[in-house]
Amino acid sequence: MEDTVIAVKPVRRERLVDGVVDQLRTLILGGALPPGQTLQQRALAAQLGVSRTPLREALYILAEEGFLRSSNGHNTLEVINHSAEEMVELYQFREVIDGLAARLAARRGVSEADLADLGRIVDEMHSLTVTADWPRRAALHADLHAGIAELSGNPHVAAHVPMIRFTAQMRARNLDNFQDVDPVRLRDLVEQGEAEHLELLAAIRDQDGRRAETLARRHIRKSVTSPPIRPARGTVPLAAVASGHKLSRPRRSEATA
Repeated sequence: MEDTVIAVKPVRRERLVDGVVDQLRTLILGGALPPGQTLQQRALAAQLGVSRTPLREALYILAEEGFLRSSNGHNTLEVINHSAEEMVELYQFREVIDGLAARLAARRGVSEADLADLGRIVDEMHSLTVTADWPRRAALHADLHAGIAELSGNPHVAAHVPMIRFTAQMRARNLDNFQDVDPVRLRDLVEQGEAEHLELLAAIRDQDGRRAETLARRHIRKSVTSPPIRPARGTVPLAAVASGHKLSRPRRSEATA
């Protein structure tokens, strides 16, 4: 008797490790696991209520994404603590990668379904408030830029998706902490970023590779020079902002020096 073949869709279920990754990433971005914090796997597994096997896999994924690095002779892991200059260097590299990704995605053509997915990401970001919903905004921001890289059709570009996700989310965290420094400037930065995202998606939809690359590079270049990444002379340094400490707002004369 022959086996009957039934056309069914596979059941989708979130892996335990994915939940652990999301939880740890949120703790890092939120400052509960601050930069430089050494992670004790046994204690962390007990706090999360999981065994050390999915925890080890989650830690490996976060290390690949750039949130963790090995220390103590590769015996332990600690939360990454990038300086302002290191973040600038990463964004300088991203200007090239994001520009290339946008140009390639536009020239090869992106399906309406994929464009709709990217559009929904931008729409959801617009619907969220920066201060109350910034962890979700950070994830969406990473999804948008990583999604464009994945749609480039170039595996070497797509190989940089972990770096794109890491830097996009770290900047979103710094933007949230910048609320304590200059909330008006923060609102302007967010609004400008959202408008630039829409322009970029329009260029990709029009298959205008040159314009898509120009817009993507300009968007990243502006991120490099924005206060949450590279503070102007006389403003609060990134390390202090990223630490989550409450900061006094600088005097206008200092901020504009």
